[in-house]
Amino acid sequence: MIKGYFYLPNSSRVQEAYVRLGDEHIAVYAEDDCVFESTLTAVNVASHLPGQASELTFADGARFVPHDVAYRWSFQQRKSALLARLESNLALILCALVATPVLLYAFLFKLVPGIAVTAVQTMPDAVVEQMGQQSMVLIERTVLSPSELSAQEQQAVFTLWHDTVSQLGLSAEKYRIDVYRSDHFGANAFALPHGQVVVTDELARRLGDHPDALRAILLHEIGHVERMHSVRLASQAAVASIAIAMLVGDMDIVAEVVLGSGSALLDLQFSQNMEWEADNYALMQLERLGYSGEDFAQALESLASLDEKQSQSWLKYLSTHPSLEERIEHARNHTAP
Repeated sequence: MIKGYFYLPNSSRVQEAYVRLGDEHIAVYAEDDCVFESTLTAVNVASHLPGQASELTFADGARFVPHDVAYRWSFQQRKSALLARLESNLALILCALVATPVLLYAFLFKLVPGIAVTAVQTMPDAVVEQMGQQSMVLIERTVLSPSELSAQEQQAVFTLWHDTVSQLGLSAEKYRIDVYRSDHFGANAFALPHGQVVVTDELARRLGDHPDALRAILLHEIGHVERMHSVRLASQAAVASIAIAMLVGDMDIVAEVVLGSGSALLDLQFSQNMEWEADNYALMQLERLGYSGEDFAQALESLASLDEKQSQSWLKYLSTHPSLEERIEHARNHTAP
C-alpha cells in the first residue's frame, strides 16, 4: 500500500489516497473505496529525478503522487532506473558540466560555421538579393539620411566607384554605391550581401583629398561581398537559432529567424578572419590595378590620424576588427601570391 495524493483528471481536485498493486493492475483507493483502476501497461511513470516523487499518470489524465519521494515503482522500466542512477552519479554530473560547454563551443563555433559555408554555396542569388534589399530598407529608415554633399562631391565618389568596378570587371548592375549622411555610422562605409555599398558623407569628406585611400576602403567592402561574409554570418545565426529552437522545443523561433534574417544583418559584425580576407582581397586588387599595399596602409593611417572627436566612429568600427597596427604592417608587407 503506497500512500499519496490522487489528482482527478481535468480537474484541480486532489484527495488523500493510496495505491494497491497487482500483477497486471493498479487500483487507487480513497477512504477504502476504489476510485480508480487501470492496467499497468496504461500507466506512465515520470522520469526519476533525485528528490522528486515518482509520479504516475493514467490514460485519462489522472495522476498519483506518492508521499515518499524516494519510492520507486516495481514495474518501472529499466531505462528509468538507469536514468536515476546516472542522475545521482556525482562523477558523471561533473563530467557533464565540463563536457556541455565544450560541446556547445564545438557546435556553435565549428560545426555551425561549416554548415553556413555549405549553405551559402547553394543559396540562390534571389535569396541573397532579397536579404540585401530587406536590410537596406531597414537601415535606410533607421540610421541614414539624404546626403548633404554637393553634387560635385557625390560625383567624385561615383566616378571613383564606377572606375574601380569597371577595371575589376565586376557587374555594374550588381555592384552599386550610394552616399548618405549618418550620425549613427559616422565616417564609415559598409557593404550589403547583394552588392550595394554605402559611403557616409563624413567619410567622403575626410578622404576627399585622398581618393586612393577611399578606393582602398571600397575594395575592402567589395571583398566582403565577394567572399559573401554577410550571408555567411546570417546563415550561422540562422542555423544556430534553429538548432537551439529544436533543442528547447520552441519552434516559433524558427519562423522568427526565417522572417527576420535580412534585418539581422544590421547587427552582425564580421569576425577577424573575415576582416583579414577582405583586407587581402583589397590588397590584391590594388596591386592588380597598379597600386600598392602602401595605399591601403596610408588609408588606415589617415583614419587613425584624425583627431579624437572626428575619429570616434572609425575607432569604434575598427575596435571590432583586427589590430589597426597589424593591418597597416600587413598592408605594407603584402606581396601578391
